Amino acid sequence: MFLWTIEPMDSVFPSCDPRPVSRRIPGGYVEGIDTPEGFRVSRLISTDLKNYLRTEYSPGSTMNKIR
Repeated sequence: MFLWTIEPMDSVFPSCDPRPVSRRIPGGYVEGIDTPEGFRVSRLISTDLKNYLRTEYSPGSTMNKIR
């Protein structure tokens, strides 16, 4: 199927996903998006293995807005 249009690609296929942002934590970074409830974690990047055991850095968790 082809779609022939003079409209720009951004107006035909708008981006629905917000851009992820990175926040520094002790020993690494967390990636996620800012929501009204707080910072929603989507990825942990760390060299400290203990960070992977902490529930506040697990994907899907929400961190406090103050951080």
